[in-house]
Amino acid sequence: LRWTNYLRPDIKRGKFNLQEEQTIIQLHALLGNRWSAIATHLPKR
Repeated sequence: LRWTNYLRPDIKRGKFNLQEEQTIIQLHALLGNRWSAIATHLPKR
């Protein structure tokens, strides 16, 4: 689990770009606070 969440070199860190922000807003409106479901739509995050 540590490798998956912290050590994997291809994980994108930092601020969300505009497209990612819009995706999060749309999915939150659709899914509510189901953040693990929203996260599946944000590859490399």
